[in-house]
Amino acid sequence: MITRRRLLQAAPALAVPADLQPPVRTLERIDLVDPARGRTIATRIHMPAGAGPWPVVLFSHGFGGSLSAFGEAGRYWATRGVVVIHPTHTDSVQVPDPTLPAEDALAVRQALAAAMGGRPGGPPLTEVMERPVFLRSRLADIGFLLGLVRKRDDRLPAAVRARIDPTRIGMAGHSFGAYLTLVLCGARLSPEPPPPLPSGFRSGLAISGQGSGRLGLRPGAFDRMSLPLFSVTGSRDFGAAGETPDWRLEAFNRALPGRKYAAVLDGFRHGDFDAPESDPVLGRTASRLRALQSAFWRATLAGDASGWTDLDRAAGASRPGYPVEIRRR
Repeated sequence: MITRRRLLQAAPALAVPADLQPPVRTLERIDLVDPARGRTIATRIHMPAGAGPWPVVLFSHGFGGSLSAFGEAGRYWATRGVVVIHPTHTDSVQVPDPTLPAEDALAVRQALAAAMGGRPGGPPLTEVMERPVFLRSRLADIGFLLGLVRKRDDRLPAAVRARIDPTRIGMAGHSFGAYLTLVLCGARLSPEPPPPLPSGFRSGLAISGQGSGRLGLRPGAFDRMSLPLFSVTGSRDFGAAGETPDWRLEAFNRALPGRKYAAVLDGFRHGDFDAPESDPVLGRTASRLRALQSAFWRATLAGDASGWTDLDRAAGASRPGYPVEIRRR
């Protein structure tokens, strides 16, 4: 019989002691200016210290977040051979964007404060996220960064240009960033966003993503998604309007089968997925998740079939209620 302990022991590439991990170089903040919009994108980059070239992942934070989101994941993926670019979007509260209209900026602050248990005021969070300005600006951010990567543009630091492989790019995100990831990986919106959409990603990783019913996602929105997809949720990961964790896996369940994976983390809530390894409650499970995510990047961006083997083995050994339940389609 496979026990939880045996499953954890058999998991691929579990947490490696810090002193044994490959070195990572981090650029804590660089300001990348998009002249077409007069917008400065505060960006953090984690990358392997070795010469490369390495695949690239663009990571989109949750609504109201910033370049500091998912630093544990970014550093871990970098130890496994990925350059991870974390831009700050216009909805950030920590790094405000002066180009965002004041009315929208105030609505973000009020809605997030109310959602986190503060004093109610302003429109609800679900309504604010529906404002077209936030999806449009994120699409523009990713399109701009994608162009810099593909051209190895001089606006990127020399150390980054030397390490990136512009032909191998993945997309990832958490919450509203996961929504953006799903859109860029083939989810259809109604009404459709103005073209052109950034394209050319090899795979997508959606952490606490969205199902249909909000944000322009109608029934059938995911039916034509064909790219490799890794969806992540937790057993306590409820939506802003009370949607269940199963709702967050709709893209996984509805997309075209083949190279689709999902992880359900027992007891994890919406903000738990980047817990550090040192966390006494969440750390071991979060570390295992990062190892599985790295296997996904290894398979889809590095062309290493051992990544598929690790994911398939984990899914084959998994059962509902395990610390990390892995599903595949």
